[in-house]
Amino acid sequence: MNGKELLKQVKAAPWVNSKELELFLAGVPPEAVTAHEISELLELICHQRLASDLRAHRLRCAAFKQLADAARAPALFVPLVRAIKRADPQARAAILPLIAANNSPADHGELVDLLKSPEGELRKAASAVLQQLATPAALTEIEGLASAKSFPGRAEAADIAGRCGGPRGLALLQAVVTHGSSLERARALRHLGDRAQMEGHAAEALRAIRPALADEDARVVAQAIEAYSGLCEEQEYFEHLAPFLSAANVELVRAAVRGLRQFSTPSAISALSRKLYSGPGAVRLEVLNALEAIASNEILPPLVEALAHNSAPVRTRAGEILSKLGRAGKLDVPRVIIWLLRSNKVQVRRMAVEIARSVPDPNAELWPRLLDYLCDEDWWVRERVKDSIVAMAGTQLTPFMGRYLKHRHKTLRRFAVDILAQLKDARALGALVATAREDDDWWTRERAIETIGNLGDQRAVPYVVDLMRRDQEVQLVCLQALVDLGARTASPQIAELLASADVDVRVAALRTLDELQAIETAAQVQPLLNDPEIAVARKAKEVLLHWNIALGGEDTAALQQATSLLDRMLIGMERAGADDLILCAERPPCVKKMGRVTPLAETLFSAKEVAALLTPHLTLAQVEELKELRDVDFSHEVKSAELRFRVNVFQQRNGLGAVFRTIKGELPALEKLGLPPVVAKLGDLRDGLVLVGGPTGSGKSTTLAALIDHINRTSHRHVICLEDPIEFVHASKESLINQRELGTHTATFNTALRSTLRQDPDVILVGEMRDLETINFALTAADTGHLVFGTVHTASADTAIDRLISAFPPRTQDQMRFTLAESLRAVVCQYLIKRIDDPGRILACEVLLNNDAVANLIRKGKAYQIASVVATASEQGMQLMDSELMRLYRAGVIGLEDAQMKAIDKKAFDEARGAGEAPAVPPAPAAEQPRPAAAAAAAAALPLAGPSSARRPNPASR
Repeated sequence: MNGKELLKQVKAAPWVNSKELELFLAGVPPEAVTAHEISELLELICHQRLASDLRAHRLRCAAFKQLADAARAPALFVPLVRAIKRADPQARAAILPLIAANNSPADHGELVDLLKSPEGELRKAASAVLQQLATPAALTEIEGLASAKSFPGRAEAADIAGRCGGPRGLALLQAVVTHGSSLERARALRHLGDRAQMEGHAAEALRAIRPALADEDARVVAQAIEAYSGLCEEQEYFEHLAPFLSAANVELVRAAVRGLRQFSTPSAISALSRKLYSGPGAVRLEVLNALEAIASNEILPPLVEALAHNSAPVRTRAGEILSKLGRAGKLDVPRVIIWLLRSNKVQVRRMAVEIARSVPDPNAELWPRLLDYLCDEDWWVRERVKDSIVAMAGTQLTPFMGRYLKHRHKTLRRFAVDILAQLKDARALGALVATAREDDDWWTRERAIETIGNLGDQRAVPYVVDLMRRDQEVQLVCLQALVDLGARTASPQIAELLASADVDVRVAALRTLDELQAIETAAQVQPLLNDPEIAVARKAKEVLLHWNIALGGEDTAALQQATSLLDRMLIGMERAGADDLILCAERPPCVKKMGRVTPLAETLFSAKEVAALLTPHLTLAQVEELKELRDVDFSHEVKSAELRFRVNVFQQRNGLGAVFRTIKGELPALEKLGLPPVVAKLGDLRDGLVLVGGPTGSGKSTTLAALIDHINRTSHRHVICLEDPIEFVHASKESLINQRELGTHTATFNTALRSTLRQDPDVILVGEMRDLETINFALTAADTGHLVFGTVHTASADTAIDRLISAFPPRTQDQMRFTLAESLRAVVCQYLIKRIDDPGRILACEVLLNNDAVANLIRKGKAYQIASVVATASEQGMQLMDSELMRLYRAGVIGLEDAQMKAIDKKAFDEARGAGEAPAVPPAPAAEQPRPAAAAAAAAALPLAGPSSARRPNPASR
């Protein structure tokens, strides 16, 4: 290719996209690109008629920039500078970087002439280049222009001088200060006050600034004050700027206050303290900002005074500063908080509580003293500071709380039990048992038993059983504690309460046996079917149905109609509130509820029995697929109970296995799923690919069903859903929805994919994207103007992207990255995590929205860096999974272990975990009920910590 052909190609700009342009440029030989050709190309990109085709003009400018960058020559400097006068913004952006690359110092006058232009953008462009290249001669020339009355480029000249520095730059800035307008003078003063730019010339800069302190324009004076204070010593400040602290103009006072942030001496802080009370409000807040900038222990007196100020904004800002600097370790905050807690002013104590909640205590100095002060404080102060103390001290509080459990005031005993409930430290077991037995306050006793249950230590079970037998007033809370402990071994003692005279106790005992799956007590439960209390009889029937025990009577109609053992198990699973039934050879049937797998019954099923349960529900083709070691998916319905299930049957080591997943059928409302608001907007997209990720059982199908329902209710589109099987049935509303089930409405998934694009869809749901053909189809459909939804089994957005790309052969992966970068719209990854504040699970999700930064990382194969983009784009609606998990944990919604298990960066959660040795727990008492005296002695013997002093109750005392 010669120069003439090169010009012809660039003028035609035949490339469709940037990739084609890159291929063209790679084929241009270096000898075809000379200074002459670059000059000709320069004329092309500045041609107004050619610039009318925006796409071609953009590609033409990109081609020029790359070609010119490879053919640098000082001879090009003048043509490039002159070209920016007539270039449009696109061409100018391509030309400007090349001027510096082709620098010709002798021709800098061409750039200086541009500063005379009335066009602001042209002056700005010339200034940007001169800031890099300006020679002393050019600065001298600009200085002469700056003294002219009608020179329009004084502001740009100030920027050039500030960047270049040195004596010439200083002289130019002084010329702008002398001859410029108010805004131009203020701009030059800002550069004069920059310590980095004026390094080595501070004295000269101060002399240049000083006349501006008497300027007639207050804005210029304010800028001069800030500039002067940025360079001067403290003595010079008080000599020349201190009078402005008493000026009538508030802005001048604020500027003088800002200048004091440079100094941390007693005289500076004393001046700030005086202004804190002389006001007005804007000045007070400026004083607090200055104190924050000083950030030393010397600022504590005025900050503490500010917390008692009668102005709410001043109090709030002072508290924010104390919290922020305390967290950063710049202040000795513990002694301040303790002093504030003793204040007789309510607002000061409240502020102290807020500070205590936000400031860490790395040296463990704060919390022991706080505890002593809290004894004399109001109850609400203790309540509000409680969480902070637990967060700061952790299990180090346990011995102190044991001492508080014996305090004469019941409010302090209640406070201690609440602290121990949050700590969950098994070392407190002995003290809690003694409190549960001996305290004369019923609330404290019940809260102590609840806390024992929450410890989760099986060695606590005999103590709770003993309490349940010996004290009728706490039987209900003891039953709940046994559930929390998973104390199935206590089933015989719980069953004894079925004979209680209290209806509530009988119902609670039934509920406890049911939750513990204590099927061995069925014989004791069955008589309660005839209990005179309806609530008891109904609960007994419900428990026995859950245990899959034939009862007879009208209440078992569903079980009688479900003639197969499989259907009876499925009904039992649904009534137990579980999500999955799992069948495996040589194992008992299990159910999965809230992420926890538990046996549905104790009977082991052999391989033949599992096959006998499953085979009647398989077609001949599915049986053949199993023989060929392929999994089988289908849907199963229990019509008598109106239940539907999604089924996967597979071969495993001992024979067939199967998982039955409940299909709720009820369409979820998108607004009630707990998804971020930005997810709802994904249904309003017109095209592109939207991925929903997460492990099995994380609610991906539910999220997609809610999005399809949102589209169905809000837009007029044709939606095609390819499902295996159909879970949620969508009745067409505003949109037209066609749902196709694999094996029922189409022979294979691949066949359905190929025909989908011929059915004129607007929205396509492809389900799980687990093979190359499905992924390739989804990308193609999204790239051709369709909105495509799919699911992936990944825990984060970046791994979802890598999963899609890695499905393609290595030779095509680069091309698919470009395709995915263009077509991807969003990735939503989610978990369902067990709540600790309420029954059930809560949704935690990560949201990635494709923007220029994300698309660039996808194209470069740097998906691992996407997390950093998500972390800094929360204002766009993005959020990281780790951040959401930490938010839910700090809000008390989920447990630390669950959050850390799901987190990517697990170290971030280690800081929330209190350090300490393995807890020591007292040994359990004997199974029999001890006499009261012996039981009291046993409780008294339980230690707070360490096994050395633990003793068993004396059997001889029974």
